[in-house]
Amino acid sequence: MNLILISPEECVGGRCVLRDARADHLRTVLRVVAGDRFLAGVVDGPIGTATVREVSADAVAFTFAPEREGPPPWYDLVLALTRPRSLRRILFQSATMGVRDLFLVGAEKVEKSYFQMHLLRPEEYRPVLIDGLMQGKSTAMPRVRLIPKLRDLWAALPEVGTRLIADPAPNVGAPALGPGAPIIAIGPDGGWTDAERAAFAAHGFAPVSLGPRPLRTDTAAVALPAVVGHCLHTTGHR
Repeated sequence: MNLILISPEECVGGRCVLRDARADHLRTVLRVVAGDRFLAGVVDGPIGTATVREVSADAVAFTFAPEREGPPPWYDLVLALTRPRSLRRILFQSATMGVRDLFLVGAEKVEKSYFQMHLLRPEEYRPVLIDGLMQGKSTAMPRVRLIPKLRDLWAALPEVGTRLIADPAPNVGAPALGPGAPIIAIGPDGGWTDAERAAFAAHGFAPVSLGPRPLRTDTAAVALPAVVGHCLHTTGHR
């Protein structure tokens, strides 16, 4: 854990108590004692310094002093819903990398039963997102939106932001990035159908390639945002 993330209700007047895996990490990995300091943040709030008040067998008590805002999320991800094991990895990595909105959509090659998985319950995916945020030293909680029918996606998307869709075609050039948070679309392991690709194109999505080799969904969902993020960084847009 690079950042201990706490929810607002866990602190009253700047005094906080943890009794879960975060407390175990503080005790057994960081080996904190009274007076020690560590980096902490509040979900959807600031980052600051925590000062340990007391360490017991089942809890760590500390004060929290906010200092600065956490890094803002910078991209949206449209993801053809994948199997639970892959989705868990994508949730974690996307939160770490700074996703803002995660649109989980249906497609011709997406199993309809996937939309019934337990991981899509907020109480199941929220801890995964929190772990990802702590890895990336961020506090902005991603928003997860379920869209079983692809035709319902277009009205849900932000109006501003470069729209990109992963395409393994070797002749696809580098993306031209404009203002706003980019919107990156990743298809299922079997790929989008021709009709689905045409629908994305009709709604302004430009193809972008990571090379001629087809990638698994959970690989592309990390690799393409990394490439886009690098482009934004080098052009000064991020």
